[in-house]
Amino acid sequence: MDETIAEFIKRTILKIPMNELTTILKAWDFLSENQLQTVNFRQRKESVVQHLIHLCEEKHASISDAAQLDIIYMQFHQHQKVWDVFQMSKGPGEDVDLFDMKQFKNSFKKILQRALKNVTVSFRETEENAVWIRIAWGTQYTKPNQYKPTYVVYYSQTPYAFTSSSMLRRNTPLLGQELEATGKIYLQEEIILDITEMKKACN
Repeated sequence: MDETIAEFIKRTILKIPMNELTTILKAWDFLSENQLQTVNFRQRKESVVQHLIHLCEEKHASISDAAQLDIIYMQFHQHQKVWDVFQMSKGPGEDVDLFDMKQFKNSFKKILQRALKNVTVSFRETEENAVWIRIAWGTQYTKPNQYKPTYVVYYSQTPYAFTSSSMLRRNTPLLGQELEATGKIYLQEEIILDITEMKKACN
C-alpha cells in the first residue's frame, strides 16, 4: 500500500466520529473481525488511526478499497450534501435497460472512462436496490483527486439518479453527459435529501 492510499484512508477515518467508527469499519468489511478486535478504540483517535492504517498496510489496501470506505462514510452522512435529481427515460430505439443494474454500471463506467482518461469510478450496491457511485476526477495531465469526488445514487427499480453537487463545477456538464449517454435524462430540481427522502422520491 503506497503513501497516497494510506493518506486517503487516514483522512477518511479521521472524518468518522468515534461513535460511528466500529459500525462503519464493519460495514466496510475489509478488516476482519479478529483484526478489529486488536484495536483499542478507547485510545486517542490518532493512535486508533495509526493502528488501523497498519492493519490496512498488512492487507495491501488498494485505491478501490479506500474508495469503498469513503462511500460508506458518505452513506452515513449523505444529509450533508446537496443533491441534484435526474429522471432518466429511454428514447426511441434505445436498448439500454434502465432497470438492469449490471448494464447500468458497465455502461456508466465505460462511457465515463472513454470521455476522461484520468478518472476513478467505484460502485457499492445497497440493500435498498440502489448503487452508490463515487467518481474521483482528474485531468488529461493530473491523477484523480480523491478528496473532491462526486457521488451518484441510482435506484434500479426507478428511473431516478441523484448526484451530489461537485466541488469541481467544470465536471458537472460531463457527468450530465454520461448520464444522458446511459439513459435520456431530465434535470428535475436541486434538493437536499437524506436516504429516507430518496426512497420517498423514488416511490
